[in-house]
Amino acid sequence: MDRISSFSQQRQFIAQALDVQKRYAAEQTQLATTVKSLTYDGYGANARTIISLEADMKAADQYVSNGTLVATRVEASYGATTKLLDLASNARTWLSSVISGASGEVSGMNVQAEAYLAEVASLLNTKVDGYYVFAGTMSTDAPVDITAYAATDPATADVSYYRGSTSVASYEASPDQTISYGTRADAAGFEKLMRALSAVAQADEDPVDVDLLQDAFGLLDEAIEDMSTEQARIAGTAASIDEALDRNVDFQLYVDALVDDLKNVDVAEITARLSATELQLESAFSTLSKLQSINLLDYL
Repeated sequence: MDRISSFSQQRQFIAQALDVQKRYAAEQTQLATTVKSLTYDGYGANARTIISLEADMKAADQYVSNGTLVATRVEASYGATTKLLDLASNARTWLSSVISGASGEVSGMNVQAEAYLAEVASLLNTKVDGYYVFAGTMSTDAPVDITAYAATDPATADVSYYRGSTSVASYEASPDQTISYGTRADAAGFEKLMRALSAVAQADEDPVDVDLLQDAFGLLDEAIEDMSTEQARIAGTAASIDEALDRNVDFQLYVDALVDDLKNVDVAEITARLSATELQLESAFSTLSKLQSINLLDYL
């Protein structure tokens, strides 16, 4: 009877051999792909954690992508403001010489002021990848148009040149942090610079209005001071964006390491396990082969 019962033993060995074969195939896949499973089901209790972490990673990727884009815009607005400060300083020096040499008639003054004004307008229409950095949230259209702009009184603010929005752009750096980064072309310093140059461009050259020129000169001083303040604000915004980017990149690295630890296999470990499973599989099939060679009739 013991010999006859070897049939059920054979069936048991077949089942065991198939289990070993299945494990061997799974370990081969793990070694080839370096991940523990090709489906979330294969991670068992860790599947929910992995899905959550990958969602966090996707959000962080978007924050970094958006932040990098915003950083280029802020950098462009900072660079343009630096150029505007240089231009205002040069215009101030030029106007000082005009005032000092004024004696009844000043030729070419209007043309020079118009040239400065056109350069200011061009800088305030700075565009990065189709985005006007001084237009507020209406970033697809040029914010400054001086076609019909003619501010003649240095004492009266005039933003009729501005075509942008009254709101500023913002960047969501995380679920609990939003950074306003927009700089508008109608900001006080830019408006005063535009007004001073326009007033000089519209002023009479013969006889020259020295009082108006002196008012414009004082307005340029105010413009330089206000633009310096604006530049410092832009620099602070840039620093905040860089800090947010650094935090998001650090978070990316942290989450990526966690996901790798949960998903990836230890190549050395899986190689050793695969070798052991291979030996186990060979042994199982060897035993199964011996069982299959038994002829029941030999024992009846």
